[in-house]
Amino acid sequence: MLGIQYVKASPTTYVVQFKGGKAVREGAGLSFFYYAPSTTLVMVPLGSAEVPFVFNETTADFQTLTVQGQLTYRIAQPRRAAELLDYSVAPGGKYRSEDPTQLGERLLHATQILTRVALGPLPLKQALASAEALVLSVLAGLRASDTLARVGVEILGLSI
Repeated sequence: MLGIQYVKASPTTYVVQFKGGKAVREGAGLSFFYYAPSTTLVMVPLGSAEVPFVFNETTADFQTLTVQGQLTYRIAQPRRAAELLDYSVAPGGKYRSEDPTQLGERLLHATQILTRVALGPLPLKQALASAEALVLSVLAGLRASDTLARVGVEILGLSI
């Protein structure tokens, strides 16, 4: 009806309404009417997300080791995430880009690199016995990552 739309976000969704290139309204769980032809909506999920993973890594004695686990994260600074990743939505509510789904993949790549660094110098027997130390090492590396801090991501947990 003449381009007027209504949006109602859940409490775990941070909404930014852009009009004329400027943010005119933002917050979690907003609901409002807007003029669709001149408005861009950005919706960043605030809830925690879990990403399962399975990596094959090589130990110091050239043995292949399968590392299986789960990474739990959330976007703690939604405005920062919206500035670096495209969370804009089309009038139907679908994301306009693949950035929201690629965030989990980016986190898994960082996790795999830190896992490789931690397991690389260990022989197989020691690597198998050091799951707890591996979790602590990778978790500390993820939480200290400048890249994740710039995107506004907070790591909540890691299990291996």
